Amino acid sequence: MTGNPDLKQKQLMRRAELVLQEHGLLTLPVDLDALAQAVGIHLREMDRRAEGVSGMLMRYGDQFGIMYATHTDNEGFERFSIGHEFGHYFVDGHLDHIPFDRGVHRSRAGFVSEEPYEREADYFSAGLLMPTSLIRPILRRAREGLPSVEAIRSEAKASLTASAIRYINETDDAAAIVVSRQGRVDYCFKSEALKQLKGQNWLRKGAALPTGTLTASVAARPAAERQGRREEIETDILDWFGGDRTVRTVEQVVDLGRYDRVLTVLSCAQIVDDTYEDADEFEESDEGMEARWTPRFRR
Repeated sequence: MTGNPDLKQKQLMRRAELVLQEHGLLTLPVDLDALAQAVGIHLREMDRRAEGVSGMLMRYGDQFGIMYATHTDNEGFERFSIGHEFGHYFVDGHLDHIPFDRGVHRSRAGFVSEEPYEREADYFSAGLLMPTSLIRPILRRAREGLPSVEAIRSEAKASLTASAIRYINETDDAAAIVVSRQGRVDYCFKSEALKQLKGQNWLRKGAALPTGTLTASVAARPAAERQGRREEIETDILDWFGGDRTVRTVEQVVDLGRYDRVLTVLSCAQIVDDTYEDADEFEESDEGMEARWTPRFRR
């Protein structure tokens, strides 16, 4: 696959959608049991007492099985974990390179592993549960930000965090999501539209949440106090990523419960990149006209 990370992610998600097309399963919510039956893979629940891994891919000769964790009591995460193991099965090269211990590969799904094959399996799972051709119509119907994320979760039976990542992958909005734990960033994704805003910084894994933000305030509360809370505030994108300009931003914060994690959805409505040059600085070529009148950010 290509060395371009964004393109590689799209290829992995496209590969997942093609698998569904090949087996006539391109509909929401994706029938994972039917896919397993179609390719001869056995699905089994792990013992609820088994923690530390999200799932396992078992290999005995040419026979495969998938076991998935149930201790989280989260159907969306269970489905994502199954999709992750399908990723190891379907993505080229995985079966030859991922480690098997006595026929068992143990995974940590959910974008928490830095290991490249685990990340690839996560993106495959996201594309399998939430194919682009089925997600885009949902986004056209839903309001930007958290309502779009929740609409995806509802129709795809996916986890909230996986739905948030797919929202960022597919939206035309200027938006970002941040998942944090104990006041520090686990991961951050920006939409293509938001990436066009100049002068921004990136929030790296392990970085402290920006001081003064609603998210930092929520994360600092005792777990019992913030459990299940959802809060929203109007802020400025400068507070999160710095940059060269002020942009009104809606910050929506959701406590993720037992994982001690917080999801933040940042959305910038009705903004237009003001970095275009003045008209008299453009040659009136087709390229100049297109560049001057093509908005970088949309509602």
